[in-house]
Amino acid sequence: MSTPPDTPPPAAEPFAPERYFDERVAARYDDGIRMSCPGYDSLHTMLVPLLQLLPTQARVLSAGAGTGAEILALAPRFPGWTFVAIDVAPAMLEVCRRRLAAAGVADGRVEYFCGRVADYPEGAHFDAATSIFVGHFIPGPAAKGRYFRSITTRLKPGAPLVVADLFGAKESAEFLELIRPWLAYYISHGTTREKLANDLDLILRDMDFMPEADILSLLRQAGLVAPLRFFQNFLFGGWIGQTPSPPPAPALPESGYPFSRVDS
Repeated sequence: MSTPPDTPPPAAEPFAPERYFDERVAARYDDGIRMSCPGYDSLHTMLVPLLQLLPTQARVLSAGAGTGAEILALAPRFPGWTFVAIDVAPAMLEVCRRRLAAAGVADGRVEYFCGRVADYPEGAHFDAATSIFVGHFIPGPAAKGRYFRSITTRLKPGAPLVVADLFGAKESAEFLELIRPWLAYYISHGTTREKLANDLDLILRDMDFMPEADILSLLRQAGLVAPLRFFQNFLFGGWIGQTPSPPPAPALPESGYPFSRVDS
């Protein structure tokens, strides 16, 4: 039976990363992301100088670890660091595990956790965290804010968080000016127009673009101090901020510790 003309079409099924990033997508993710984000490798290279002042035995959270690009960028340069790789997609975590093993990153340095950051044990566990291309999959400012908060509440005082996502106001002139060359770059890598149309539909329908001012506001509300942009490539942006540092220890009086002298 045909659908009456006044019946609204069925609502689109919400985007579910744990289903979308299956074995097929996970296997070709690294090639595909480089076709769509020209600065992908540079973004990860920048993590080294951004985080180089962490302790020599730092523990780092990779939220939405995907295929492990952040850990691959950091682990060889900082052999004392350990990592927790969190992702909702089992297939992506499995690719991450294989890539890190192939790169010689010892199993003992990485804990793998399949789920959301909010499901990970609470507490200030981490000296730093990364969230690369995760937030734009989370619809709406409330849910996105809860996600950022789930990370910051697991950071130690003074710990940096590096975030990268698609951003912008879709209705703005700036968005249109940047999406045209971005799509041209995508086509230049041999992408068929049919695939481009499908991918563009996914991007515009399922990616939650947000103006930079709103992203910065959410990061501040999540507890970061003075977040700022350090990276932009077309509609991809990167920001860094840190949790508040602990208050400085009170200065000792010039005469020494006040209780060091015993009066007779």
